[in-house]
Amino acid sequence: MSSDRMVNKRTAYILAVLVAAAIITLFLLISYLHFQGTPAPALGNGPVGNFPIGRISIGNSSYSVYVAANQEMQQLGYMNATGIGNCDGLNNCAGMLFVFNNESRKCFWMKNTLIALKQSWISYDKVNYTYLGTPLSTGIVCSPGSMVLETLPDFPINVSDTVSFLGAYNRSM
Repeated sequence: MSSDRMVNKRTAYILAVLVAAAIITLFLLISYLHFQGTPAPALGNGPVGNFPIGRISIGNSSYSVYVAANQEMQQLGYMNATGIGNCDGLNNCAGMLFVFNNESRKCFWMKNTLIALKQSWISYDKVNYTYLGTPLSTGIVCSPGSMVLETLPDFPINVSDTVSFLGAYNRSM
């Protein structure tokens, strides 16, 4: 009888270890997926509102962008959007450019933003900081700049790249 109890205890111990390992694995998998952010579709539904369209150049390439040039547009940004949108009708939309009146510290968060975005702070036409924002995060990230460009995470922009804002136009014209 004592050998049966030992077998039962050993079986229960092995079962408990396997269950614990499964729970830890599941926790790690969920944590990994959460911190990876939600993959953003290339287009999807872009920002809500009638944002002007602008052009920027980064190095030798130029891109269309939504332009958030006033406080109302800057507060909306990509809130509740499911993608960066197709701002020029040619699938050449880099994202959204936030243009400010002065060179100072600008703070951003991802609250109510459903897609992962790379945020690039631009100071005196040079990228000085990039940050990968996590969807729905209320963490605040700040850096100096006169412009901030929000793009998909894999967009080719890096610290020290030269960025020029080439102007904007209203889509309704």
